[in-house]
Amino acid sequence: MRKHVNLNEMELYDADVTRGKLLPVGYELRPQKMRPSVWVFEAGGHGTRHKQKEQEELYHVLSGRFEMVFDDESIELEPGSVVVVSPDEERQLHCLEDGKVFVVGAPNVKDDGVVLD
Repeated sequence: MRKHVNLNEMELYDADVTRGKLLPVGYELRPQKMRPSVWVFEAGGHGTRHKQKEQEELYHVLSGRFEMVFDDESIELEPGSVVVVSPDEERQLHCLEDGKVFVVGAPNVKDDGVVLD
């Protein structure tokens, strides 16, 4: 079955665990093998410091500038940047300039994140 959504037509939700907002792509499309979402941040916002139990995560910066902080280093991300992070690697996304990040976790495992803060 094929489904589609337009991010510009989706309702933006507050995310309880981050200083950002969420466009619930996965909720709308209900894919079986992955968990897609779009996170929307204002400068100074950030995601949780976390790792995953099983999910590998792919981050694709759609707009803005971000810093992704790992245990032993950090990298700056700009539009077009794509990063893949293994499940066991600690990470935290910091927003340097208002922007959006498309994140896909696979496999599609509910409540897979382990918050470290």
